[in-house]
Amino acid sequence: MTRANLKFCLSLLGAILLSRACLTTAVISPQAAEISHPDAGFLSTLSSAGVLAAAREMGGDMETAMVAMTETTGHPYRNYRWWIGRDADNHPVIHAMPPEAEVGWTPWERWVVVDGKPVHQAWVLFPLEKPSAKGIPLWYQLKNEMGLEPLFLRPAANFEAQLRRARVDVAADVLGLDFQKMFLDSLTPAQRETYRQFRWVVIPHSLGADQPVIYTLPPMNRSDVWPWESWYTDGVTPRIHHVHYTAENSLAKSRWSEFPGALQRPPEIAGRTWFWHDSASMTPALAQPAPAATKKESTPQ
Repeated sequence: MTRANLKFCLSLLGAILLSRACLTTAVISPQAAEISHPDAGFLSTLSSAGVLAAAREMGGDMETAMVAMTETTGHPYRNYRWWIGRDADNHPVIHAMPPEAEVGWTPWERWVVVDGKPVHQAWVLFPLEKPSAKGIPLWYQLKNEMGLEPLFLRPAANFEAQLRRARVDVAADVLGLDFQKMFLDSLTPAQRETYRQFRWVVIPHSLGADQPVIYTLPPMNRSDVWPWESWYTDGVTPRIHHVHYTAENSLAKSRWSEFPGALQRPPEIAGRTWFWHDSASMTPALAQPAPAATKKESTPQ
């Protein structure tokens, strides 16, 4: 990216930020947004991939929607693979593919031109909607209404909407969990607000019989008292609920760690030592009695 192009992009971002300063926006949690400064590196990546030029060509508010991703870090869009294609009428198509571990459950987002106007779509593989006769999974478009902004850019309207947007409800059904009872009714309003600060994501894993694993991941600077949790099956035990902290407590005493770059894992958990336990209850850990802390706490590695 040339210096002139970068200067143009930063000027454009400044104008957009100024215009947005006058707008009323939703309350954003500490983890969900860091708007203190734009991410010039990510802006450069979008420009180099041709995303900004394609958005400009599509018209409407597309360019504003794309640049808005550099204002907030509520979702790891900078870790997506971005590229540009062309449809049969030579209109640009913007593609945003999530990290490899999430592909199929987290939507593959596309922006296409329909009747001369940009349209935002979300495509998934799992669970299979209409498998082919040979059992080949086919991508299908989610039937939800979306504006032009990326799906996870802004905080969801409430906790339930956050979970449904991450497709936790769909994964819970596959695992035989009562979504309403386990993930909503079991939590107090205050606990729901705490869990809104977590990132919820579904990632299949080979040790989970290749079925969905539901993850909830707290801000890592709170991981000594706010756990990351996973719900899954190993193919033998129907439902398993693991709870992990970076500090040992009266329940979580077994040590475990994951190396960076491990397949089929959310990147947040790598490079740290975790103390975990197998919860007998499927309800989120913060809805259960708090474990007693030990005198000696671990230091995350």
